[in-house]
Amino acid sequence: MITLKDCTKAELLWIINRLCERSIFRSDYELSLVLNDLELQREQKRLEEASRLNTQSYNARQRALDLLAPYEGKPYSEIPLEIAEQADAAFAEARSLDKKWCKLMNM
Repeated sequence: MITLKDCTKAELLWIINRLCERSIFRSDYELSLVLNDLELQREQKRLEEASRLNTQSYNARQRALDLLAPYEGKPYSEIPLEIAEQADAAFAEARSLDKKWCKLMNM
């Protein structure tokens, strides 16, 4: 669970506004509810970013596979260098996005 010390300035302002929406701040319980809402909001944002990275990684891999599809079953020597370089760049982009995803998901 997060505490007020873990919050950014913008998050602290959000918490204050959220508490002001309630008629009167009565207890630590209300603060814990608001902090739980904030934690949920953070988690949703993190998961949305992870989903975006995952989609981009998939698209990069798909680009590479589409480039290589006409050469399926043929020797590597028949793949033009330009196509191989483009496919390698797409795979490298996918690996980079996967690293960002893993870091975001604490893996």
